[in-house]
This record gives sequence, structure tokens and C-alpha cells, in this order.
Amino acid sequence: MTLSLQSFDRWKAAGLHLVLSALVALTVVMLVLAVWYPQPYFQAMGGEKLLRLLIGVDVVLGPLITFIIFDPRKPSLKWDLAVIATLQVAALAYGGYVMFQARPVYNVFTGDRFEIAAANTVDDEARAKAAPEFQSLPISGPRVVAARAPVDPRERAEMTFASASGGPDLVDRPNLYVPYAQVTAEVARASRPLERLASRGTDEAAVVRAFVQSSGRSEASLGYVPARARNRDFAVVVDRQTGAIAGYIPANPW
Repeated sequence: MTLSLQSFDRWKAAGLHLVLSALVALTVVMLVLAVWYPQPYFQAMGGEKLLRLLIGVDVVLGPLITFIIFDPRKPSLKWDLAVIATLQVAALAYGGYVMFQARPVYNVFTGDRFEIAAANTVDDEARAKAAPEFQSLPISGPRVVAARAPVDPRERAEMTFASASGGPDLVDRPNLYVPYAQVTAEVARASRPLERLASRGTDEAAVVRAFVQSSGRSEASLGYVPARARNRDFAVVVDRQTGAIAGYIPANPW
């Protein structure tokens, strides 16, 4: 049976629009959570705030406008609906672009902590000078690397001045990156006992206990290194002997 606009009232039209918008929103949520902002980076980088705004525009505003303007007797109804759909797609595309540009691309060990670099904070000039493996930005979640401060005192001073002036810091300079495998021993030495994290409070103790139980390892064999992120810091759990990453705990590591 062929459906026409005349067979809908505003409730049915808005309801159909809501269902279609929800399906699109679900696709976007799956993309964001599974690819661009895998846990724990979704909350750590403020992804829920961006996604809430994006979904609010797509799922709520579009169907609401349809409900307000829908009248099957209007000669311009098709044009009105086309304009709404165009604006909604444009808003969704722009929101998706913003989330893509703000996505985490590198989890960088900087000596005593990890720091998260977003795509829109990585310095393009430094990226052009980087080793080939660090010249492209990951699109399927952040890559774990390490960064070495410049050996030359002049370069180190220039970087410090640039960072203090709002320019790129060590974490945002891929030309200073090295593979994580080169620093695992340093990470192991920098790690702190999980017991220290668990002693912060009952919530921290619970998440540490749950992590240890799910890992199947002893608490003594694991440690943590703080990770600084844009919205919420967290703990990177590592093997205290090898420095290999065992997982992440969403708790304040400081």
C-alpha cells in the first residue's frame, strides 16, 4: 500500500520522524562508542556532553518541528519537510565532524603519567616531522605511545615557552613520539600500587576489587599510572614487572 502525506496527521508524522531519527542516532552512538571514543575515553574526553547535544538536536528538535508545522492541507508541506530534513542532516553532519575532530588519538606516556592527545590539539607541523608511523591520526581509538622531551636545551626551552603561551605541549608533538614498547620498563617503575588507589574511598576500593577479580591476577602484580584527560582523569593499570597495559579504572588517580 502506498502511503501519502495526506494519510498522516501531525502525531503520526512526528512519530515516524522520531523513529527514523532515533535509528540514525543509534547508529551515531554505536560509531562513537565503538570506534572514536572507546571506554574509558568516552567520559574522560567529555564525549557524553557532545553526544548529548548532537542527539538532542537530531532526536528531539527535528520531530518537534515536524509536529508543529505538519498540516496535510498545506501546499508547501513537502518543501517544508525537505527543509527540516536538510537542516537536520546538516546539524548531524556538523556535530559528527566536531566529535571526530575532538576524538582522542594518542594516549601518551610522558615520564610519570599518561596524557591524552585529541585530534584537534595535535600540532600539524610536528606531525609532518614525525616518524611515518606517527604522521597519520588514528580513527579507531587512541594509540598508546610515549613522548621524549627534546635533548637539546634550546629546543626544550622553546617547547616550554610555547606550551606556556597556549601552544602545543609535549603530548601534542608527534615528532617526539616513540613506540610504547621502548618505555615499558619506565612505565613499570612509575607505576603505583593498586592498594594506594583502593585506599582513597569505598567507591575506589570497589572498582579496584572488581578489576582485579575480572583480570584473574593478583593485586600485587598490578599497578597504576595516572592518566590526564580533557574532562575526567583515570588510572591506567599496568603489569608492575613488564609495564604492559592490563586495562583502565575510571577513578581519580591523583
